[in-house]
Amino acid sequence: MADNPLSEEQIKKINEISKLEPEKQKKELNEFLKTLNEEQITFLQNQQGQSQCLFCSISEKNIDAYKVYEDDKVMGVLDINPANKGHVLVFPKKHHQFLGELNEGVVGLMFNVVNKLSSKMVENLKSEGVSIYVANGSGAGQTVPHISINVIPRFKDDGISFGWNGKKLDKKDFDNVVKELKTNKIDSKKVKKVKPKIIKAKSFFQRIP
Repeated sequence: MADNPLSEEQIKKINEISKLEPEKQKKELNEFLKTLNEEQITFLQNQQGQSQCLFCSISEKNIDAYKVYEDDKVMGVLDINPANKGHVLVFPKKHHQFLGELNEGVVGLMFNVVNKLSSKMVENLKSEGVSIYVANGSGAGQTVPHISINVIPRFKDDGISFGWNGKKLDKKDFDNVVKELKTNKIDSKKVKKVKPKIIKAKSFFQRIP
């Protein structure tokens, strides 16, 4: 991969722009491009042409990342704009937008990685707990159309909140939801078991819209 001519501040700005609403994103991106030189613009165009998906670009080694885990199916990288220091994104290398699109083996592998990282956060980062968060669809806050699991080390008074205002439902509502969501038992013997390993790597993580 060619050397990245962008500064860390420029990469951060691109990351911020990528999270905006489409109309605002277009306006901000046009203004930002005016501040770049020809080499930087060419680099961005090449990255865009190689892959429209951020996580696919990372897994294909077109974008560098602070990797904390990698095997042939799954990667784990530090979020460049973390909720807390040590915030990791775990995702499948193959492109899938929703968790339900993955086979059980890959899902199991991802959560095994999440468990191992959670233990390391408590042991090595001295976190007081770990929040595991999945945004499954845009309505749930998914900003990149490639499924990922947020693994966030938690500390006292860190200001992070996943709270909500509880809604009042009557018995009929609960009964109807039970009918809609009731699921058959899963045969645990048929679920593929995996044994992930943790590897260390270093680099930097950038986001291209």
